[in-house]
Amino acid sequence: MMPVLNERDYLEHAVASVLSQEVDGPTELVLALGPSTDGTTELAHELAESDARIVLVDNPAAHIPVGLNAAIRTSRHPTIIRVDAHSELSPGYARRGLETLARTGAANVGGIMRADGRSAFQRAVARAYNSPPASGRRLSRRCPRG
Repeated sequence: MMPVLNERDYLEHAVASVLSQEVDGPTELVLALGPSTDGTTELAHELAESDARIVLVDNPAAHIPVGLNAAIRTSRHPTIIRVDAHSELSPGYARRGLETLARTGAANVGGIMRADGRSAFQRAVARAYNSPPASGRRLSRRCPRG
């Protein structure tokens, strides 16, 4: 599931990274659409028309928790992967998460976030965000160097 508000420039890449995940069994992507003003809603409808796995739900309050709850109520599957519209999942992310859930019996698992950027400014912010001083050397936020 993905809460979405004014993400036209990022939505298509985020959706593609989710839909390209290889997992056993059926999948869907529920987009919780806030009242975007940049064409995001129109793009989301185009994407949904081109792929039956994409389900749209309204989030008129534009609050992430409200959108997530609406997406949960709409979802047809028992396991949920939450993704932001500014995110791109690495190949195998969903499979590894599902395997970890099954192996450990945990209620919730996650992965390491690595910030990237498209523009020079975004790349500079991402580099600072990914640095050990910014992350406090916590493994949950550190990314591998390379």
